[in-house]
Amino acid sequence: MDNDEIKLLLVKYITREANEQETDQVREWVKAHPENEQYFAQLYEAWQNMMYLKPEIIDEEKAYQKFLSTIPQETKYRQLYRWSKVAAVVALFSVLSVFLIRHYSQNVKSIRIVSVNKGGIKKIVLTDGTLVWLNAGSKLNYNTDFGKKNRTVYLEGEAFFEIAPGKKTIPFIVNTKNYTIRDIGTKFNLKSYPNDSFFETTVVKGEVSVEGNIDNNNREMSRIYVKPRQVLRIYRQQQKEKYTYKPDDQTTKELNEIQVLQIDSANTDKYDGWKEDLLVFDGNTLDEISKVLERRYNVKIIMNDARLQNIRYSGSFKKIATIDKVLSLIKGNTDIDYTINGNTVTIIKRTN
Repeated sequence: MDNDEIKLLLVKYITREANEQETDQVREWVKAHPENEQYFAQLYEAWQNMMYLKPEIIDEEKAYQKFLSTIPQETKYRQLYRWSKVAAVVALFSVLSVFLIRHYSQNVKSIRIVSVNKGGIKKIVLTDGTLVWLNAGSKLNYNTDFGKKNRTVYLEGEAFFEIAPGKKTIPFIVNTKNYTIRDIGTKFNLKSYPNDSFFETTVVKGEVSVEGNIDNNNREMSRIYVKPRQVLRIYRQQQKEKYTYKPDDQTTKELNEIQVLQIDSANTDKYDGWKEDLLVFDGNTLDEISKVLERRYNVKIIMNDARLQNIRYSGSFKKIATIDKVLSLIKGNTDIDYTINGNTVTIIKRTN
Protein backbone atom coordinates (compact mmCIF):
# COMPACT_ATOMS: atom_id res chain seq x y z
CA MET A 1 0.00 0.00 0.00
CA ASP A 2 1.22 3.51 -0.76
CA ASN A 3 1.16 6.34 1.77
CA ASP A 4 -2.15 7.83 0.61
CA GLU A 5 -3.90 4.45 0.75
CA ILE A 6 -2.87 3.75 4.32
CA LYS A 7 -3.88 7.26 5.41
CA LEU A 8 -7.35 6.72 3.99
CA LEU A 9 -7.62 3.28 5.59
CA LEU A 10 -6.52 4.60 8.99
CA VAL A 11 -9.18 7.29 9.03
CA LYS A 12 -11.86 4.89 7.78
CA TYR A 13 -10.87 2.48 10.56
CA ILE A 14 -10.98 5.14 13.28
CA THR A 15 -14.35 6.44 12.08
CA ARG A 16 -15.67 2.85 11.84
CA GLU A 17 -16.26 3.12 8.08
CA ALA A 18 -13.78 0.33 7.23
CA ASN A 19 -15.08 -3.02 6.06
CA GLU A 20 -13.70 -6.32 7.37
CA GLN A 21 -10.94 -6.57 4.77
CA GLU A 22 -9.84 -2.97 5.34
CA THR A 23 -9.90 -3.52 9.11
CA ASP A 24 -7.55 -6.50 8.73
CA GLN A 25 -5.22 -4.42 6.53
CA VAL A 26 -5.02 -1.67 9.15
CA ARG A 27 -4.31 -4.11 11.96
CA GLU A 28 -1.53 -5.78 9.98
CA TRP A 29 -0.01 -2.39 9.14
CA VAL A 30 -0.10 -1.28 12.78
CA LYS A 31 1.56 -4.53 13.92
CA ALA A 32 4.25 -4.34 11.24
CA HIS A 33 6.40 -1.69 12.92
CA PRO A 34 6.51 0.21 16.25
CA GLU A 35 6.48 3.55 14.40
CA ASN A 36 3.26 2.52 12.67
CA GLU A 37 1.70 1.83 16.05
CA GLN A 38 2.90 5.17 17.40
CA TYR A 39 1.49 7.03 14.40
CA PHE A 40 -1.86 5.29 14.78
CA ALA A 41 -1.99 6.18 18.49
CA GLN A 42 -1.29 9.86 17.68
CA LEU A 43 -4.00 9.92 15.03
CA TYR A 44 -6.46 8.24 17.36
CA GLU A 45 -5.69 10.74 20.13
CA ALA A 46 -6.35 13.61 17.72
CA TRP A 47 -9.68 12.05 16.77
CA GLN A 48 -10.72 11.66 20.42
CA ASN A 49 -9.64 15.20 21.33
CA MET A 50 -11.61 16.65 18.45
CA MET A 51 -14.66 14.59 19.34
CA TYR A 52 -14.58 16.09 22.80
CA LEU A 53 -13.76 19.67 21.88
CA LYS A 54 -15.44 20.20 18.51
CA PRO A 55 -17.61 17.26 17.49
CA GLU A 56 -19.13 19.25 14.63
CA ILE A 57 -15.77 19.16 12.82
CA ILE A 58 -15.90 15.39 12.46
CA ASP A 59 -19.64 14.87 12.09
CA GLU A 60 -19.63 12.65 9.03
CA GLU A 61 -23.33 13.12 8.31
CA LYS A 62 -22.94 16.90 8.39
CA ALA A 63 -19.99 16.60 6.02
CA TYR A 64 -22.17 14.49 3.74
CA GLN A 65 -25.05 17.01 3.82
CA LYS A 66 -22.67 19.89 3.18
CA PHE A 67 -21.25 17.98 0.24
CA LEU A 68 -24.75 17.48 -1.17
CA SER A 69 -25.58 21.17 -0.81
CA THR A 70 -22.84 22.00 -3.33
CA ILE A 71 -24.30 19.66 -5.98
CA PRO A 72 -27.04 20.72 -8.43
CA GLN A 73 -30.43 19.36 -7.41
CA GLU A 74 -30.80 17.09 -10.42
CA THR A 75 -27.61 15.18 -9.58
CA LYS A 76 -28.44 14.36 -5.96
CA TYR A 77 -28.95 10.63 -6.28
CA ARG A 78 -28.31 8.03 -3.63
CA GLN A 79 -25.50 6.46 -5.67
CA LEU A 80 -23.37 9.46 -4.66
CA TYR A 81 -23.55 8.26 -1.09
CA ARG A 82 -20.43 6.14 -1.17
CA TRP A 83 -18.33 8.73 -2.95
CA SER A 84 -19.42 11.42 -0.53
CA LYS A 85 -18.38 9.19 2.35
CA VAL A 86 -14.91 8.90 0.83
CA ALA A 87 -14.81 12.67 0.37
CA ALA A 88 -15.79 13.19 3.99
CA VAL A 89 -13.09 10.76 5.13
CA VAL A 90 -10.45 12.49 3.01
CA ALA A 91 -11.55 15.88 4.38
CA LEU A 92 -11.41 14.49 7.91
CA PHE A 93 -7.85 13.30 7.40
CA SER A 94 -6.86 16.75 6.19
CA VAL A 95 -8.26 18.31 9.37
CA LEU A 96 -6.56 15.72 11.55
CA SER A 97 -3.28 16.20 9.71
CA VAL A 98 -3.29 19.91 10.57
CA PHE A 99 -3.91 19.01 14.20
CA LEU A 100 -1.14 16.40 14.20
CA ILE A 101 1.56 18.44 12.48
CA ARG A 102 2.29 20.32 15.71
CA HIS A 103 2.47 17.15 17.79
CA TYR A 104 3.58 14.14 15.83
CA SER A 105 7.07 15.27 14.84
CA GLN A 106 7.90 15.93 18.51
CA ASN A 107 6.09 12.95 20.03
CA VAL A 108 6.65 10.16 17.51
CA LYS A 109 9.15 8.54 19.86
CA SER A 110 7.44 9.53 23.11
CA ILE A 111 4.87 6.76 23.49
CA ARG A 112 5.32 4.03 26.07
CA ILE A 113 3.73 0.69 25.36
CA VAL A 114 3.06 -1.80 28.13
CA SER A 115 1.79 -5.16 26.94
CA VAL A 116 0.95 -8.42 28.67
CA ASN A 117 1.22 -11.76 26.92
CA LYS A 118 -1.52 -14.33 27.18
CA GLY A 119 -1.17 -16.23 30.43
CA GLY A 120 0.13 -13.23 32.38
CA ILE A 121 -1.00 -10.32 34.55
CA LYS A 122 1.01 -7.15 35.10
CA LYS A 123 0.76 -4.33 37.65
CA ILE A 124 2.25 -0.93 36.87
CA VAL A 125 2.38 2.47 38.57
CA LEU A 126 1.95 5.53 36.35
CA THR A 127 3.89 8.70 37.06
CA ASP A 128 0.91 10.34 38.78
CA GLY A 129 0.69 7.42 41.21
CA THR A 130 -2.22 5.68 39.50
CA LEU A 131 -2.14 1.88 39.84
CA VAL A 132 -3.04 -0.19 36.78
CA TRP A 133 -3.45 -3.95 36.60
CA LEU A 134 -3.31 -5.30 33.02
CA ASN A 135 -4.97 -8.61 32.24
CA ALA A 136 -3.66 -11.25 29.84
CA GLY A 137 -3.50 -10.24 26.17
CA SER A 138 -3.83 -6.52 26.97
CA LYS A 139 -1.93 -3.43 25.90
CA LEU A 140 -1.68 0.06 27.42
CA ASN A 141 -0.16 3.06 25.59
CA TYR A 142 0.57 6.50 27.02
CA ASN A 143 2.87 9.44 26.36
CA THR A 144 6.11 9.88 28.25
CA ASP A 145 4.87 13.30 29.43
CA PHE A 146 1.86 11.66 31.04
CA GLY A 147 0.81 13.55 34.17
CA LYS A 148 2.18 16.91 33.07
CA LYS A 149 -0.31 18.22 30.52
CA ASN A 150 -2.54 15.19 30.15
CA ARG A 151 -3.43 11.91 31.82
CA THR A 152 -4.64 10.03 28.76
CA VAL A 153 -4.00 6.34 28.13
CA TYR A 154 -5.04 3.95 25.35
CA LEU A 155 -6.29 0.50 26.29
CA GLU A 156 -6.79 -2.62 24.23
CA GLY A 157 -7.91 -5.52 26.41
CA GLU A 158 -8.74 -5.39 30.11
CA ALA A 159 -7.40 -3.30 32.98
CA PHE A 160 -8.29 -2.27 36.51
CA PHE A 161 -7.54 1.36 37.39
CA GLU A 162 -7.03 2.77 40.87
CA ILE A 163 -6.70 6.47 40.17
CA ALA A 164 -4.27 8.47 42.30
CA PRO A 165 -5.71 11.37 44.34
CA GLY A 166 -5.02 14.90 43.22
CA LYS A 167 -4.48 16.16 39.69
CA LYS A 168 -8.19 17.04 39.48
CA THR A 169 -7.36 19.82 37.01
CA ILE A 170 -6.09 17.16 34.58
CA PRO A 171 -8.79 14.54 33.97
CA PHE A 172 -7.84 10.90 33.73
CA ILE A 173 -9.00 9.58 30.34
CA VAL A 174 -8.94 6.06 28.94
CA ASN A 175 -9.45 5.68 25.20
CA THR A 176 -10.56 2.33 23.81
CA LYS A 177 -11.40 1.35 20.24
CA ASN A 178 -15.01 2.53 20.48
CA TYR A 179 -15.33 4.59 23.66
CA THR A 180 -13.70 7.24 25.83
CA ILE A 181 -13.90 6.82 29.61
CA ARG A 182 -13.44 9.82 31.90
CA ASP A 183 -12.71 9.12 35.53
CA ILE A 184 -14.75 10.98 38.11
CA GLY A 185 -13.84 8.56 40.89
CA THR A 186 -11.11 6.21 41.91
CA LYS A 187 -11.54 2.51 41.12
CA PHE A 188 -12.96 0.91 38.00
CA ASN A 189 -12.45 -2.04 35.66
CA LEU A 190 -12.50 -1.79 31.86
CA LYS A 191 -12.86 -4.66 29.42
CA SER A 192 -12.46 -3.97 25.71
CA TYR A 193 -10.88 -6.91 23.92
CA PRO A 194 -11.04 -6.67 20.10
CA ASN A 195 -12.37 -10.23 19.71
CA ASP A 196 -15.11 -9.83 22.34
CA SER A 197 -18.60 -8.80 21.23
CA PHE A 198 -19.01 -6.31 24.06
CA PHE A 199 -17.47 -3.41 25.94
CA GLU A 200 -17.73 -3.45 29.73
CA THR A 201 -16.88 -1.16 32.61
CA THR A 202 -17.43 -1.86 36.31
CA VAL A 203 -17.16 0.93 38.87
CA VAL A 204 -16.04 -0.20 42.31
CA LYS A 205 -15.68 3.26 43.82
CA GLY A 206 -16.36 6.72 42.44
CA GLU A 207 -17.95 7.36 39.05
CA VAL A 208 -16.97 7.37 35.36
CA SER A 209 -18.52 8.74 32.19
CA VAL A 210 -18.46 6.68 29.01
CA GLU A 211 -18.54 8.69 25.80
CA GLY A 212 -19.00 7.62 22.18
CA ASN A 213 -21.61 6.08 19.93
CA ILE A 214 -23.51 4.44 22.77
CA ASP A 215 -27.01 4.15 21.30
CA ASN A 216 -27.31 3.93 17.51
CA ASN A 217 -31.03 4.69 17.70
CA ASN A 218 -30.51 7.81 19.77
CA ARG A 219 -27.75 10.07 18.45
CA GLU A 220 -28.25 12.42 21.40
CA MET A 221 -27.10 9.68 23.76
CA SER A 222 -23.34 10.10 23.44
CA ARG A 223 -22.52 9.89 27.15
CA ILE A 224 -23.61 7.72 30.06
CA TYR A 225 -22.55 7.91 33.70
CA VAL A 226 -21.70 4.73 35.60
CA LYS A 227 -21.98 4.97 39.37
CA PRO A 228 -20.50 2.90 42.22
CA ARG A 229 -21.24 -0.82 42.06
CA GLN A 230 -22.71 -0.51 38.58
CA VAL A 231 -21.72 -2.46 35.48
CA LEU A 232 -22.21 -1.00 32.03
CA ARG A 233 -22.07 -3.51 29.19
CA ILE A 234 -22.55 -2.55 25.54
CA TYR A 235 -22.99 -5.40 23.09
CA ARG A 236 -21.98 -4.68 19.51
CA GLN A 237 -24.23 -6.29 16.94
CA GLN A 238 -24.22 -5.94 13.18
CA GLN A 239 -27.27 -5.94 10.95
CA LYS A 240 -27.24 -5.94 7.16
CA GLU A 241 -29.60 -3.52 5.44
CA LYS A 242 -30.56 -3.34 1.76
CA TYR A 243 -31.00 -0.12 -0.15
CA THR A 244 -34.54 0.24 -1.48
CA TYR A 245 -33.39 1.59 -4.82
CA LYS A 246 -31.01 -1.30 -5.41
CA PRO A 247 -32.05 -4.47 -3.53
CA ASP A 248 -28.81 -6.32 -4.26
CA ASP A 249 -26.72 -3.63 -2.59
CA GLN A 250 -26.19 -3.95 1.17
CA THR A 251 -24.66 -1.96 3.95
CA THR A 252 -23.78 -3.09 7.47
CA LYS A 253 -25.28 -1.17 10.37
CA GLU A 254 -23.99 -1.56 13.91
CA LEU A 255 -26.64 -1.84 16.61
CA ASN A 256 -25.79 -1.61 20.30
CA GLU A 257 -27.56 -3.36 23.15
CA ILE A 258 -26.99 -1.53 26.43
CA GLN A 259 -27.15 -3.15 29.87
CA VAL A 260 -26.67 -1.41 33.22
CA LEU A 261 -26.50 -3.77 36.20
CA GLN A 262 -26.41 -2.98 39.91
CA ILE A 263 -24.14 -5.34 41.83
CA ASP A 264 -23.51 -6.01 45.50
CA SER A 265 -20.15 -4.85 46.85
CA ALA A 266 -19.42 -8.46 47.82
CA ASN A 267 -19.82 -9.66 44.23
CA THR A 268 -17.32 -7.47 42.39
CA ASP A 269 -14.92 -10.43 42.15
CA LYS A 270 -16.78 -11.55 39.06
CA TYR A 271 -15.54 -8.42 37.29
CA ASP A 272 -12.18 -7.60 38.89
CA GLY A 273 -11.11 -10.82 40.64
CA TRP A 274 -8.80 -11.65 37.74
CA LYS A 275 -6.13 -9.31 39.15
CA GLU A 276 -5.92 -11.63 42.17
CA ASP A 277 -5.79 -14.70 39.90
CA LEU A 278 -9.47 -15.45 40.52
CA LEU A 279 -11.82 -16.50 37.73
CA VAL A 280 -15.55 -16.21 38.43
CA PHE A 281 -18.24 -17.41 36.03
CA ASP A 282 -21.88 -16.72 36.79
CA GLY A 283 -24.06 -18.36 34.17
CA ASN A 284 -21.62 -17.49 31.38
CA THR A 285 -21.79 -19.39 28.11
CA LEU A 286 -19.01 -21.78 27.19
CA ASP A 287 -18.18 -19.44 24.31
CA GLU A 288 -17.59 -16.55 26.76
CA ILE A 289 -15.68 -18.80 29.15
CA SER A 290 -13.44 -20.13 26.38
CA LYS A 291 -12.28 -16.60 25.46
CA VAL A 292 -11.32 -15.95 29.09
CA LEU A 293 -9.50 -19.28 29.37
CA GLU A 294 -7.65 -18.76 26.08
CA ARG A 295 -6.16 -15.53 27.38
CA ARG A 296 -5.56 -16.78 30.90
CA TYR A 297 -3.78 -20.01 29.91
CA ASN A 298 -2.41 -19.03 26.47
CA VAL A 299 -4.23 -21.79 24.58
CA LYS A 300 -6.47 -22.16 21.56
CA ILE A 301 -9.88 -23.70 22.29
CA ILE A 302 -11.81 -25.49 19.56
CA MET A 303 -15.42 -26.69 19.87
CA ASN A 304 -16.57 -29.27 17.33
CA ASP A 305 -20.25 -28.51 17.88
CA ALA A 306 -21.61 -24.96 17.75
CA ARG A 307 -24.30 -25.90 20.25
CA LEU A 308 -21.60 -26.34 22.88
CA GLN A 309 -20.99 -22.58 22.81
CA ASN A 310 -24.37 -21.93 24.44
CA ILE A 311 -23.85 -24.25 27.44
CA ARG A 312 -23.90 -22.16 30.61
CA TYR A 313 -21.71 -22.68 33.66
CA SER A 314 -21.27 -21.09 37.08
CA GLY A 315 -18.20 -21.57 39.25
CA SER A 316 -15.07 -19.88 40.57
CA PHE A 317 -11.39 -20.83 40.36
CA LYS A 318 -8.65 -19.43 42.60
CA LYS A 319 -5.00 -19.68 41.56
CA ILE A 320 -5.44 -22.80 39.40
CA ALA A 321 -2.24 -23.23 37.44
CA THR A 322 -3.44 -25.37 34.54
CA ILE A 323 -6.40 -25.31 32.20
CA ASP A 324 -6.69 -29.08 32.58
CA LYS A 325 -7.83 -28.63 36.19
CA VAL A 326 -10.36 -25.94 35.23
CA LEU A 327 -11.85 -28.03 32.44
CA SER A 328 -12.04 -31.12 34.62
CA LEU A 329 -14.18 -29.19 37.10
CA ILE A 330 -16.39 -27.79 34.34
CA LYS A 331 -16.70 -31.29 32.88
CA GLY A 332 -18.02 -32.57 36.22
CA ASN A 333 -21.04 -30.27 35.96
CA THR A 334 -21.75 -30.18 32.22
CA ASP A 335 -22.08 -32.61 29.31
CA ILE A 336 -18.66 -31.92 27.83
CA ASP A 337 -15.40 -33.76 27.34
CA TYR A 338 -12.08 -32.43 26.14
CA THR A 339 -8.62 -33.27 24.90
CA ILE A 340 -5.41 -31.26 25.20
CA ASN A 341 -2.69 -31.42 22.57
CA GLY A 342 0.08 -28.93 23.29
CA ASN A 343 -1.57 -25.51 23.35
CA THR A 344 -4.70 -26.68 21.56
CA VAL A 345 -7.78 -27.68 23.55
CA THR A 346 -10.64 -29.46 21.81
CA ILE A 347 -14.01 -29.52 23.59
CA ILE A 348 -16.55 -32.11 22.47
CA LYS A 349 -19.98 -33.21 23.64
CA ARG A 350 -19.88 -36.10 26.06
CA THR A 351 -21.21 -39.27 24.48
CA ASN A 352 -21.95 -41.37 27.58
